[in-house]
Amino acid sequence: MKLQCLSVVLLSCVLACPLFAQSLGAGSKAVQPLAQPAAPPLDPELSNLLQQVDQLASTLNLELGRLRVERWKTDSATKRQAETNIDSIQRNLTAALPGLVAAVRNSPANLAPSFRLYRNLDALYDVLNAVAEPAGAFGSRDQFERLADKVNELNSLRTAYGKRLEAVAEAQALELAQLRRQAVGQGSVSKKVVDDNAPPAKSKNRKRAAPAQQPSAQP
Repeated sequence: MKLQCLSVVLLSCVLACPLFAQSLGAGSKAVQPLAQPAAPPLDPELSNLLQQVDQLASTLNLELGRLRVERWKTDSATKRQAETNIDSIQRNLTAALPGLVAAVRNSPANLAPSFRLYRNLDALYDVLNAVAEPAGAFGSRDQFERLADKVNELNSLRTAYGKRLEAVAEAQALELAQLRRQAVGQGSVSKKVVDDNAPPAKSKNRKRAAPAQQPSAQP
């Protein structure tokens, strides 16, 4: 009889386990994810520059797609090199550049993401200029003029961003130097206070008292 009762209890537990798992799963689905911390605010100058980067990436990608390199009046090697450069620029504009811009927006006070973005803009300018030169020599005039405008726009943008990056780096260096001077000054003041309140040191070279002479015994 006891064995039968025990079997019933075990069977009830086995049957209840899937129900418990389902209820646990339903409860876990109801848990809402934690809210992500908001990105720090951007100063107007940086916000304007990043917006210009986004707009330039969009219009430049469209302009590169309109180029007809196969119609250029040049040899096949020059055409292949131009097409390779165009593919490299377009991959950068759609894959790498948006992530670099987002990193600067999420951490505007950190110079590392800003420097990576500037270096990417500088590389884009070099490759885009390498595409514009043969486009002007072997392509149509209209396509070259539109592409030349993008080259000048990218050059102005990278120059402005580089100047801002240099100014921010100098400002942070001055602020860090000021904080170090303040820390050194506070350390010297606290040391002086401790020295003034310290009790006088006891001399270790004390003379021992001479032992008392014992009275000599009388004969």
